[in-house]
Amino acid sequence: KTLKEAVDAAFEDYLANYKETIYCIGSAVGPHPFPMMVRDFQTVVGIEAREQFKEMMGFLPDVVTACVGGGSNAIGTFYDFKDEAAVRKYGVEAGGDHAASMSYGEEGVMHGFDSIMLKDATGEPAPVYSVASGLDYPSVGPEHAFLREVGRVKYDTATDEEAIGTFFKLSRYEGIIPALESSHAVAYAMRRAKEMDTGSILVNLSGRGDKDLDYVIEKYGTGEKYLEFA
Repeated sequence: KTLKEAVDAAFEDYLANYKETIYCIGSAVGPHPFPMMVRDFQTVVGIEAREQFKEMMGFLPDVVTACVGGGSNAIGTFYDFKDEAAVRKYGVEAGGDHAASMSYGEEGVMHGFDSIMLKDATGEPAPVYSVASGLDYPSVGPEHAFLREVGRVKYDTATDEEAIGTFFKLSRYEGIIPALESSHAVAYAMRRAKEMDTGSILVNLSGRGDKDLDYVIEKYGTGEKYLEFA
């Protein structure tokens, strides 16, 4: 189903079998120390990206961007750039008000952590939707909320249409099939590139789109009408 349902299921199993179970989840959410553990595991992404970019280009990127649902790939990507004030960092959520916690949410507690959350009329986590199931999460990892508050990272959105257009465009032009989650970050980078006179953008392509192919082809066909959004 979605990231929220996956976290729900993981917590339910862990709470029922905590004596025989080791809790491990692939997103930077949950009570301490789990968000920190996931961040530290994921920092290998940022460390290697930083080293490889510097080796290839001779300098650091002007912009680093990654998609954000719970925020694991993004926090791992950003962490090794955290002290580089000249490197602007952007997290990209699912567009509009569908699953954009940072844009439309408020402080709230779910899954054992306090962060920014989309709420329904009763104050419970709101139902959310994104074409990328991994971004279907009505909150965001607590460290992302902190980084936004202190101004270290900015957060923006990409729409479903932009993500689908980018999925097809990157697949056709580069032979790289991105996950629909990652397509949001690539869509933002393409939009950002048009606004920059010069400079470089490092995008974390956080997953492969092989898992999404059946769904995308069935629902969007050849994607011709979505290319204009990318």
